[in-house]
Amino acid sequence: MSKKLPSPIFTLKCEKYTPYCLKFYLDGEILYVGTLSGEILVWNLESNRLKNEIKVGTVCIMNLELLTKQNHLVSQDKVGEIKCWQIDGIELKLYHTFSTQIIGFCKFALYKTNMLLCKGEKSTMNCYSTDSYSKITDFNPHQDNSLGDLMTVKCIGDYIFCGYEANIVVVWQEDHIINQCSFPELECLMALDVDHNMTKGICAGSSNVINTFCITDGNLSINKNIKITNPGVNVLQLRPDDKIVAAACWDLTVRLFSWKTMKLLAVLDSHSSGVLNIAYSELSVTFWKAKYLLAIANKDNKITLWDVYNGKDKD
Repeated sequence: MSKKLPSPIFTLKCEKYTPYCLKFYLDGEILYVGTLSGEILVWNLESNRLKNEIKVGTVCIMNLELLTKQNHLVSQDKVGEIKCWQIDGIELKLYHTFSTQIIGFCKFALYKTNMLLCKGEKSTMNCYSTDSYSKITDFNPHQDNSLGDLMTVKCIGDYIFCGYEANIVVVWQEDHIINQCSFPELECLMALDVDHNMTKGICAGSSNVINTFCITDGNLSINKNIKITNPGVNVLQLRPDDKIVAAACWDLTVRLFSWKTMKLLAVLDSHSSGVLNIAYSELSVTFWKAKYLLAIANKDNKITLWDVYNGKDKD
């Protein structure tokens, strides 16, 4: 681990808002923030100033994603309402609204170029078109609810990785299940990510174990069990170059691991009241001269920005 503990390069103060989810715009100069009280905040990362506040509703914004082809931002709140916004500079213009009518922890995922995957009843997943926003189909594992609730979804090409409450990851290819794997050391699987080449994945939950798994032709096998000091991981986020994985932990820290070896590289602990979410920029953020900027949303109404292991550090 790094001898000198890293420090954030800047802190964005959201004042009266608690940031809950984060999404960098493609050029890395805009950071969209969904709040606990139902707003979308638009931060400019050149001036580091809040440029716009859009009132979406009265409940938590759980997830934000970009539909790059349409230049749309899509928001999801905790009661299952999904809104599509046309991006016009720092302005967001409401384009379409629909409700999944599902309340749950699971965030929607973008699938291929024109679909959204959302939690359905229990272990079922519903698929919506991003052109018509009508339901296309559903993905039902038909396992008598033994999987429990769908908790997290990750899509890579034609493959869909679904993490369930029963600590099982199910892999779909197109419309059929090709494999599943159980992780008995986990408790209530909540977080999941998979690298872009689909060689390895990672999952964690409310226990003090992080599991990595190997992927061979869609088949999963447990690779490593990494024990952390205190229980609870709510987000796992691979950096876009698949070299670093960040884990947002319940003990107020974000742990950074080498993706190749899973060696602990750093513990980011400048968070006084808990970490709610993390996000990496897809591209370099010019103002900060950071190849991949890490943003961390905190319960204390702040967002910390980090430039860690971007070629300036020895990892």
